[in-house]
Amino acid sequence: MANSFVRYTGNGSTSTYSIPFSYRSTADLSATVAGVNTTFSLNAAGTTLTFASPPANLAAVEIRRKTSQTSRLTDYASGSVLTESDLDTDSTQAFMMSQEAIDSADDVIKISNTDFQYDATSKQIRNVTDPTSAQDVATKAY
Repeated sequence: MANSFVRYTGNGSTSTYSIPFSYRSTADLSATVAGVNTTFSLNAAGTTLTFASPPANLAAVEIRRKTSQTSRLTDYASGSVLTESDLDTDSTQAFMMSQEAIDSADDVIKISNTDFQYDATSKQIRNVTDPTSAQDVATKAY
C-alpha cells in the first residue's frame, strides 16, 4: 500500500473518500478525477475528502500528498536555540518526501524477479509510438 496517495474508482454516486495517509498541511494535498485537478473539502479531522459532485462511474480518482521539495520548512541559524519542534518539522518533511519518492518508484513498470522480464502488472500501456526496429513494442493498430 502506498504511503502518500490512494486511488479509487468513481461510481457516479459516492463523493466522499477516505485519506488513509498522514500529511502535514492541507496545501500538500491534491485530488484528481480522470487526471484533472479537482477542488474538494475536508472533514474536521482531515481524514475524509469530499467532492462537490460525485466522480462519474469508472472515473479514476486519486488523492495524493506532495510535500514541498523546493522550500525547507525549517531554517537553522548559528547561535539559535535548537528546539524539538524544529527537529520534528525538519524530520517530518524529509520523511514524507522519502515516502513520496518510494511510492513514485513503486508505481513504475518493473522487472519480474521470476524471469527478469518487464511486468506491466496487468495494466495497459498507452501512448506507444509506432515501432522503428524489428524488436520494438508495437501498437495494436500497427
